[in-house]
Amino acid sequence: MLTRRALLTTGLGFAFGGSLIAPSLIAQSARASSKMPEAPDIRFATWSDDEPPYLLFPGDKLEISIPGAPELSRQTQVGPDGRITLGLIGQVMAAFRSVPQLQDDIERSYAQILRDPQVMVYPGETAPMRVLVGGEVKNPGWVDMQGDMDALQAMLAAGGFTHGAKGHQVLLIRRGRDGQAMRRIIDLQTPLKGRASQMTALRRFDIIYVPRTNIAEAGVFMEQWVNNVIPGGIMNYFTYKTFGSN
Repeated sequence: MLTRRALLTTGLGFAFGGSLIAPSLIAQSARASSKMPEAPDIRFATWSDDEPPYLLFPGDKLEISIPGAPELSRQTQVGPDGRITLGLIGQVMAAFRSVPQLQDDIERSYAQILRDPQVMVYPGETAPMRVLVGGEVKNPGWVDMQGDMDALQAMLAAGGFTHGAKGHQVLLIRRGRDGQAMRRIIDLQTPLKGRASQMTALRRFDIIYVPRTNIAEAGVFMEQWVNNVIPGGIMNYFTYKTFGSN
């Protein structure tokens, strides 16, 4: 029989189904996982508040006009894969391109078939304006932008912080002018406490990520590991004199 002291001095062995999971097995598992390749770090560009030109997104509707070949003119929509389909040249990538960039791309494609093609792209109805809010919020997911929206409003629209949120170090990720991701740290906790703070205006498809505090990280570990392995959960952890006893 293992006493509570014995368990504490043997590295907090865990019991499951009446048998003890030895600390050596946990160590072996940790060594095995440490050998797995790590994901490469994302290289973020320097943050800039410059207002970039409007970029097309999946769901945007377009009118493509080709005066020299009106039979090729059409109304189309940017597909989920970011492409549009045009006569004779097939698919053309449209997402994350400005209107002038897309016109140039289409003209280059038609230049192989037509003599001096002139292409005009007219934006129509756009896809919903929204941002993505994740991490320690109560309802993570897409948040529709009702006109101008700042980061605090988006966080509140996602249900507000959870108890473990690190609200003063929220990560804002945005697509820059050259298409590369930019990031900055913003404080959403200060205005909730009634103190003045600069509101951070959002742009379409910004990403807001709310991290956890260290205390919350420990709580998640207890919930996902200890409570699921030890019969009775963490509340009974320090009261069991033996594991697997009746």
